Amino acid sequence: MEPSPEALWHEAQAQVSLTTRILVVDDSTLDKFYAEKMELVTRHWSGKHGRVVQGINLISLLWTEGDRHIPLDYRFSEKSVDGATKNDHLRAMLDTAKVRGFAPNTIL
Repeated sequence: MEPSPEALWHEAQAQVSLTTRILVVDDSTLDKFYAEKMELVTRHWSGKHGRVVQGINLISLLWTEGDRHIPLDYRFSEKSVDGATKNDHLRAMLDTAKVRGFAPNTIL
């Protein structure tokens, strides 16, 4: 079964509190140095390597309460496919979080 943001939310929903108002955004590059023709693999800046690398760019939204971190949503950045920037994906995830009842005071 293909993973999806909706399936992730279905699993996470029972573990989060909508009244805790801290959401965390993470932008990660999953290195795929040797991938030649792999879906989602494009060139992205990697802070880890300090240069542009071949990989999958994953943008995720987490809910946190102290030591607990629960993923709520994610997007793969494929600007050449969907035309959306990382900021477009972030805004879409925040809009979805608002529809789900989150009203964060802080977004990190």
